Amino acid sequence: MRTYAANKVKGSVLPLRGKLDLVMWTKNGAETLPLVLARIAQVVPETIVNKRIMVDDRSSDNTCDIARSFGWAVIFNEGQGISDGANTALRQVETEYFISFEQDLLLAPDWWQKVPAHLSDARAAVASGVRFSYYPPALKKLQEFTAKNYKVEDQEGKFFPYVKTLDNTIYKTSIIRQIGGFPKLSISAGVDHVLAQRVYTAGYGWKVDYAVHSVHLRSGLKDELDHTYWYGGCADALEASLFKKPAQTRALMLRFLFSPVRGLLIALKTLAPEAIYIYPLLRLAFLRGVLDTRKKSA
Repeated sequence: MRTYAANKVKGSVLPLRGKLDLVMWTKNGAETLPLVLARIAQVVPETIVNKRIMVDDRSSDNTCDIARSFGWAVIFNEGQGISDGANTALRQVETEYFISFEQDLLLAPDWWQKVPAHLSDARAAVASGVRFSYYPPALKKLQEFTAKNYKVEDQEGKFFPYVKTLDNTIYKTSIIRQIGGFPKLSISAGVDHVLAQRVYTAGYGWKVDYAVHSVHLRSGLKDELDHTYWYGGCADALEASLFKKPAQTRALMLRFLFSPVRGLLIALKTLAPEAIYIYPLLRLAFLRGVLDTRKKSA
């Protein structure tokens, strides 16, 4: 596992009233959790924290001990997975605003100065930054390139599910409860996307600050490919939740077949030659995840 610097940042006055709660859901997160919790303590001012609530999915490592050592109260997931963990946490929230994190997210040093301020917009229910993998560097550049394209679509004001995450995110509590809390899904992937859809359907917005970059603590390209394969396995269920139909096989195949060309274009634009093979590998991992899951359920 690579090491990451944890720079201290002072708090600032933002348009939030009173204190707020911090929540996280965990399962066997001991490898990254000390660094993650230390960074949160440095970035989010102690003076505004009401409660730190860790919802654990019955970890078999020392995740809970680590959480308690950083002053987090540990409760157990009332169900299983992210959907249940997020809703278990929400039931414990006492404050007008709350922030959610995930166990493998190293919060951007400037997150507190920039992201919560977006909730001064009366129609904004949620705000977050973006996060990129740290290693290998070409993967980070590829993700940054993708995010720039997403930014154009996201700022058109229509529902756009991508780039919405639960790992560096602040919410208006009353609105999240008003729309029924976090969506209950049979999969752990895509809870953020379906929540974003609920937010927009209810007439609110989700602000993404593309200038605030947190770090997704992946151990390398294989870790990212494994995660992409897992996400592909969730794709049909997620697409059905969002759009009432499974992922389109033809579109997935075409994206994979054209991925070498796309990878070359990204490599040229980002000056990252490794993107030539990284992008096709990611598309292949996703496609395999979709097809393998369909085979198992056939």
